[in-house]
Amino acid sequence: MIDLGKINEAENILLDSIDYTNNNEVIEVALFYQYLSEKDNKFLENNNYTKEEVLSGFKQLLMKSGYSDLLYLLK
Repeated sequence: MIDLGKINEAENILLDSIDYTNNNEVIEVALFYQYLSEKDNKFLENNNYTKEEVLSGFKQLLMKSGYSDLLYLLK
């Protein structure tokens, strides 16, 4: 969905169904944000998303899943 420009839709699907206590689901969402972080600004902007939203989403994932002690790894 990301490559089709449906970033917000994909994010909503993931976040609406995630069990933050399930490590496999947390990893799935982390990989989603990691893949998004590899996209250039132009692609993200063309699809109503930003690098700041990628970082914010990943930070929220870490906090909600109990890994807030890893926030220091993010720039």
